[in-house]
Amino acid sequence: MAAVGTLRMYRPDPAPVDDLQHFGRATFTVRHPSPTRAAVAVMGDVDAVNARELGRYVERHTHLSKQLVLDLRAVDFFGSQAFTALYYTSVYCARGDVDWIIVGGPPVRRLLSICDPEGELPLVDDLASGLTRLDRLAQCHYAI
Repeated sequence: MAAVGTLRMYRPDPAPVDDLQHFGRATFTVRHPSPTRAAVAVMGDVDAVNARELGRYVERHTHLSKQLVLDLRAVDFFGSQAFTALYYTSVYCARGDVDWIIVGGPPVRRLLSICDPEGELPLVDDLASGLTRLDRLAQCHYAI
């Protein structure tokens, strides 16, 4: 008799994953500075080779968090496919009621100025102002 099991189609496996992963010419890392906040940092080049992996990595590491800091300051190249990863992250965070920010360097800011001219994605000027924003959002949620 064949074994019957379940297959995860939409959600990642909640099993622990490595905190540091290399995909193409990029390195993804995650920290959890608090039980409700995940901080994902990316270094290197985000392009067609690894943009999808960025979205998946963020999803795997924020499934229990209520806040996300996506630190892209150390990104050297941010291709147009990377915008799709940010859009995916935005949809994922909206569905999961996750407040999030993007801290980006010049390559990220350049692409977002073209692909997101209305500023719909939560790009912040610097990490300190972004953390202040997340803290304010958390206080608003706790006040309810």
